[in-house]
Amino acid sequence: MIRRRLYVEERMSRLAAWSLRLALFALPVAALAVALFWLEVLDFRAAIRTLLAGLGISALALLLATAGFAVMWQEGLRGLGRVVGAAALALLLLLPAAGVYALGSRMPPLHDVSTDTDDPPRFEALGFARSRAANPLAPPDAATADMQADAYPDVKPIEFDATPDEIYNALVALVGRYKWRIIDAVPPRGGLRDGRIEATTRSLPFGLRADIVIRVRPSAAGVRVDMRSVSREGDTDFGQNARRISTLIADLSDERGRRRR
Repeated sequence: MIRRRLYVEERMSRLAAWSLRLALFALPVAALAVALFWLEVLDFRAAIRTLLAGLGISALALLLATAGFAVMWQEGLRGLGRVVGAAALALLLLLPAAGVYALGSRMPPLHDVSTDTDDPPRFEALGFARSRAANPLAPPDAATADMQADAYPDVKPIEFDATPDEIYNALVALVGRYKWRIIDAVPPRGGLRDGRIEATTRSLPFGLRADIVIRVRPSAAGVRVDMRSVSREGDTDFGQNARRISTLIADLSDERGRRRR
């Protein structure tokens, strides 16, 4: 007599399957948004919309994974690995995005930071090269200047007992060390013309662009250095412009053997 064994096949949870599919789809959408923005195929707003679409798909995948786990627990369906994988991939995108949002909510809405808010260094070459969609280069109003003073009280000009040419050459070397792209560099000419360096840079990981201008001007103490850093996109710079200015001023002070005033 042949005994027959009854095999009960456990069904796969459809929610688990779809959650993993959506999580896998969200990753290239988000990566494509960043890559196309780096390559300047998409402008900032289009890249943000694409990135938000990827985050939205990730959130949906996490929701389906949660619902799938609950259904699997009740009905004994298969798909635990897919639920866990979907949740992990979704959180891989959502957690950094939540961190960036939390950081941005604590930062002042500044995209233009200067050591001199009364007479900020002016962009000449970059003033013509920037897109119309970029943040404006108009000098800050009184409210914005007060906001910067409260948020970054250490962002101030620095003076050296040196010649303008010495400081200008040191600044050109520093900009090259930072690998900023120099767009225009005008050496000082006695008391007739200020020295000016204009450059651009991009910050990781999203490739946000910033325009920089450094002014070298004779002063009673010798020479005064002012710097301005302006983000092209976004209402807030997450403190990057102030950090960029402070780094250059500190490195220049160390090289010249002088403390910042």
